[in-house]
Amino acid sequence: MSANSPFYGGRDTGYASWRALAWGRWPVAGPPPYLRSPAHYEEVLGVLGESGALVDPATVFWDVRPAARRPTVEVRVADMTGTAAESAVLAALIRALVAVSLREAERGEPAPAPSAEVLRAAYWRAARDGLEGMALDVVSGKAVRGAVLAERMVAHARPALERYGDTLLVESGMRRLLEYGCGAARQRAAAARAGTLAGAVRHLAEQTCAPGPPG
Repeated sequence: MSANSPFYGGRDTGYASWRALAWGRWPVAGPPPYLRSPAHYEEVLGVLGESGALVDPATVFWDVRPAARRPTVEVRVADMTGTAAESAVLAALIRALVAVSLREAERGEPAPAPSAEVLRAAYWRAARDGLEGMALDVVSGKAVRGAVLAERMVAHARPALERYGDTLLVESGMRRLLEYGCGAARQRAAAARAGTLAGAVRHLAEQTCAPGPPG
């Protein structure tokens, strides 16, 4: 949904999010390992510190991690979304997903624990195809359309979206993404219309200044 870096070095990389691939070179970046408890998290950090991969707990760059100084969960993605409106949609969806997961944990429901290999394969596929291609459902192990998986995610988060009053924000934002494409798709379309990469740069500047959703 947030994939927005298809170009690198003046050429199309073939990926919707090349930055996700580049960021994954670091030993503490990308999908986090399955962590059984806060004690397990601290144990893993200790081992990573011994290896030299960490300077301190703030240099854990996993895409999901407990905040070092706040009682919250930090979720980060490799790419900046194309517009401020998309950032708001993504933030609301993430908050709802965390809230739903917390409720499930409180009820004692088992958390899905896909292997590191499956997670990395899902990351690679999402980085390559963005929202427009295929994606890997890490729970079922089946490949599905990225748009279908995104809609399933919104449906899963709906109880919390309704509780926070964010249902309309997220569902309308999802409809816009499905209609116009993620940031990478829009960049490619702009470059194709202009016949040069400068068209994508112009598009990025224009939508950054625009007050409304992408179009």
